[in-house]
This record gives sequence, C-alpha cells and structure tokens, in this order.
Amino acid sequence: MPVEEVARRYVEAFRAGRMDRALTLTDPDLVRVAPTETGGERTELRGLPDIMANAERLTADLEIHAVTADGPFVGGDRFVVRFTFEQTYRPTGRRTEATKLSLYTVAGGAIVREEVSYFDPPTPRQ
Repeated sequence: MPVEEVARRYVEAFRAGRMDRALTLTDPDLVRVAPTETGGERTELRGLPDIMANAERLTADLEIHAVTADGPFVGGDRFVVRFTFEQTYRPTGRRTEATKLSLYTVAGGAIVREEVSYFDPPTPRQ
C-alpha cells in the first residue's frame, strides 16, 4: 500500500475513533520515540505491547473529551499528523488542551516508526 494510502487510512481511523483500525496499519515491531514521555531520554519503545502500556500509563489520570487530527502531510516515505487533545486531569479537575506532532515512517505498506514532539508537554504524573 502506498504511503499516501496508509496515511489517509490512519488519520481517518483516528477521526472515527477507531484505534483498532489505526493499529492494523502499524508494523507489530513499531518503534516509538517520544523523549518528553520518557523524561527527556531518547529511549525508543519497541512493539505494540510496550507502546500501548506507555499510552495507558500516560492517560491513566486523564479524561479525554476529544481528539483532533490534522493532516496527513505526506513527503516521501513519511507523513506527519498534528493531534490536539481536549482533556481533563482527573486529580485536579483541570481541563486543558495538549498538542503533539507525530512523524511516521512507512515501509512495506505499514507504519514502522513514530517520532513524537509535543507542543504542550503531557501532564506530569506523581
């Protein structure tokens, strides 16, 4: 599947709230690099189980009200999506908006790498 098609389907899945469909477009050995999520280290998360466990850890205290996905913006074997999350941090009741950019690399018709940069850092966990 061409990069443009992978990117389009991936974003459409997110817009429809279908994470299950989005995940079918990723390689099982997907690599995720998100330094802000790992204390600033360039630690790579490898494989869907580790990536999903990290996502659960990051969102455990959040109520996500809405997610907006802008893009995809395709170039070569990569595409970018800008995600905006409307969320409430449950312990304080504080409602915020967080924005991140994800740069995806596609190979063999699947997403093999995600590099994440936050405009608004994730809510710190105690």
